[in-house]
Amino acid sequence: MINYRIMKKDMHTRFLLTVAFISLSIVSFGQKGVEDGSKYGHGEDSIRCVRNFSLYREYTRHNEYNVAYPYWQIAFDECPNASKNIFLDGAKIVKHKLQKTQIPGRRKELLDTLMLIYDRRIKYYGEKGNVKGRQGVDLLKYGRENIENVKIAYNYLKESIELRRTKTSDPVLVSFVSTSIILYQNNILDASRTIEDYLMVSVIIDENIKAKPSDKDLRDIKLAIGDNFVKEGPGNCDTLISYFSKELPVKQEDIEFLRMLTSLLRNRDCTKSDLFYNASKNLHSLSPTSESALNIAILAFNSDKHKEAAEYYQQALNLETDEDKKADYYFGIAACYSEMDNKTTARNYALKAIEKRPGWGEPFLLIGQLYANSKNDCSSLSLPNSIYWIAVDMFIKAKEIDNFVQEKANKLILSYSNYFPNKEEAFFQDVTEGEKYAIGCWINETTTARFND
Repeated sequence: MINYRIMKKDMHTRFLLTVAFISLSIVSFGQKGVEDGSKYGHGEDSIRCVRNFSLYREYTRHNEYNVAYPYWQIAFDECPNASKNIFLDGAKIVKHKLQKTQIPGRRKELLDTLMLIYDRRIKYYGEKGNVKGRQGVDLLKYGRENIENVKIAYNYLKESIELRRTKTSDPVLVSFVSTSIILYQNNILDASRTIEDYLMVSVIIDENIKAKPSDKDLRDIKLAIGDNFVKEGPGNCDTLISYFSKELPVKQEDIEFLRMLTSLLRNRDCTKSDLFYNASKNLHSLSPTSESALNIAILAFNSDKHKEAAEYYQQALNLETDEDKKADYYFGIAACYSEMDNKTTARNYALKAIEKRPGWGEPFLLIGQLYANSKNDCSSLSLPNSIYWIAVDMFIKAKEIDNFVQEKANKLILSYSNYFPNKEEAFFQDVTEGEKYAIGCWINETTTARFND
C-alpha cells in the first residue's frame, strides 16, 4: 500500500533541497530587488528572495495561507519585481486571514496590509483603473463599519470608473452607487452629488447594454442599482425633479429607467409633478403593468380627475396577479367613487378590498365616512342622526381588526359620537337605548341605539 503522507513529505523535502540548491548557486554579495529594481536582487538578498518566494508559492498552492504568510511578507517587501503573483497571491492570503479573525486591532492591521498590496501593485505593475476598483470593493467589504473607510472606498471606486468607463467591472459599479448612498445618508455627500453618481453609472450600463443587448446580467444589475437608489437614495422632490427632468427626454423609451423613476417619485411622494405624469404615461404606453397603471391612477386622483383615476385603478387591477395588492386597487377605486359622491359603488369596492385583505381597517373607515356623510341623502329617515350609529360601528370595527388605524378611528368615533340622537328625539320615535335599530335609505344596515346625553 502506498503511504501518501510519506510521499507528500518526500516531495516537500525535495522541494526544499531544490530551493537550497538554487540559493547556493547565486553569488554571495547582497542587494534587495526593491532597492536596485531587479527581479530578485543580488547575492545573499537574491538567495533570500528566491527561497521565500518559492516557499510562499508552494504553500499557497496547497491553500496553507497561514504558513505561507511570513514567507510571502519577505517576498512582498524585498523583491516586488519578481512576479505580479506576489500581489495577486498576497491579496488572496490577507483576505483569507481577514475572514478568520474578528479582533478589531488585528483586522485593521490586515486591512491596511491589503490596501498596501493594491497600492504597490499599481506602483510596480500599473493597471490603475482595474486595481483601484478592486481596492475600493475590498475596503468596503472588510471595513464599511468605519465611515472614513467608506469615504476612501468611494474615491477609489470613482477613480476606477473614470479611468475604465464601459470596461468597469459590475461589482465596482454596484459598490460605487451603494457607497455614494451611504455617504449621502451620513450627510457627507449632498443629494445632487449622489444623483449625479447614479446617473454616471446608469450611462455606463446603458452603453454596455447597447453593445450587448442580449446580456441579461447587465439588465439585472441596472434594476438592482435602480432599486437600491429608490429605497435608500435622496428624497427631496425639488432636487429629484430638477435632475431627472433633464434625463427624461433622452430616456423616454427606456423601460428600466422609467420604472426606476416612477417608483422613486412615488416613494418620495412627488406624484403631483409633471415629471411623474409624463414618465408614467410613457411607461404605461411602452409596457403596461399594474404598477404603471397605478402611477397614473394616483396622479389623476391627486389632480381631482377621479373618473380617470378609477379607470386606471381598474387597469391596474386587471393586470395584477398578486391577490393582496388587488386590495389596494379596489380601495383606490372605492376612494374615487367616494369623491364622485357615488356612495353605493364606493362601498361595494371597499367591501371587495376587505375580502382581499380581511385584517385591513382603512376600507371600514371609508365606509363609515360614507355613512356619516349621508345625512342629506337619507333625510327621509324617521331618525336621520341614526346614521352616525352605523358610521361609528364601522370605525369601531376598523380599529378592532387593525392596530395601525386605531388613532384615526378613535378621533372619528369621538367626533361623530357628538352627533348621536338625544333621548328626547328617540323618545318621540319610540326608540329605546340598546335596542337594535334598522337603518334604511341606501345603507340598509342594522345598528344599536345610543344617545349622547
